Amino acid sequence: MVEDQSQGNVRERGECITKKEISMKITLRYDTVQPMMHHLRLLKQGKPDEKALDVLLDHPDYHVEFTRYGANVTKDVYREYMVRFPELSEDEIDNMHLKAHHRCYLDAFENVDHYEASLSMLNIDQHTLDEQAAIAKAGLPDDLALAEVHVVFTLGIGASFGYVHQHHVHVDFLQLVKEKTPEELSASLAHEVHHVGFNKLLSKMDMQTLPLESLFYLYFSGEGLAVKYCNNAEGVLSKPIYDGPVNVGLDAWTWDYLRDDFDEAMRRVKTTVKAIRDGCYTKEDLHHDLQTYWMNPRTDNQANSDIPALKQLRLYSVGNDIWGIIHDVFGKEKVYDTLQNLAHFAATFNAALEHIGKTKYCV
Repeated sequence: MVEDQSQGNVRERGECITKKEISMKITLRYDTVQPMMHHLRLLKQGKPDEKALDVLLDHPDYHVEFTRYGANVTKDVYREYMVRFPELSEDEIDNMHLKAHHRCYLDAFENVDHYEASLSMLNIDQHTLDEQAAIAKAGLPDDLALAEVHVVFTLGIGASFGYVHQHHVHVDFLQLVKEKTPEELSASLAHEVHHVGFNKLLSKMDMQTLPLESLFYLYFSGEGLAVKYCNNAEGVLSKPIYDGPVNVGLDAWTWDYLRDDFDEAMRRVKTTVKAIRDGCYTKEDLHHDLQTYWMNPRTDNQANSDIPALKQLRLYSVGNDIWGIIHDVFGKEKVYDTLQNLAHFAATFNAALEHIGKTKYCV
């Protein structure tokens, strides 16, 4: 158990919550979930109500989805999928987002009764919401104000279990039922609310003018700090903050794979930093590496056409370690001071490594 220097004490995850600490409200929206499950039931009976489906897809909650995915999954493409998917194989689906999510839809189609019975998972009590709000806030700057965060549940149109879009947090009901426990859902709420607050910090930064090395480090911070503070992640370098369960809401197989891959990933970090400093690495190179390596959801032995095996990305695990040890050694205030002064990241990171005797990872 690691002392949270910025809080001045160690406590269990979610312990000692007060109204003063919360200072934000989480609201839940899931109006489309039960009607969409009814659509699956009608589809199973061979008599889908396509007019009712059209009304559902015009709902504000699906507007959040279509706005976020944009051209990657349009309303027309998703609508066509939703009236045909039971007869489709993965190989027949061209859209990669729908293809990656296809098994979830088939499972729901085959087990409609189970999924409808699982609607009770959405009845999250206020104490749990307050607890997750407090956990998210504890991992953000103390003076950051967040008034209200809207959590939207739908039958997701893409492969993401959870994401943030503007002031909304989206959660996919299909993956929730198929793969998550109520405890993991709670951790995911804190994780995504942390993103809302973190994005508010980023909105004040001019990333267009950041030096390339600073931008590189910044990309690891959002997901890295969310899993650090909200999932109680245990990395290779970075330790869990809270007593109790670790890696809450993280896929166990994926996290083990990423931990085993850590030394190779850090070699990539060091190589990239050296190339940036030598002037032979561009912003275009960074964006290419983000898409093909750091944010690639496939293992090294998977082809691009394979359904991704990784539930989290190297951006999560490496971010947790390289930003997380700054917290472990220097505390939360130093983490966010470094975020605001990214030119100091390398020196701060290297000092933290020296403190824990892991200088072989210095950049």
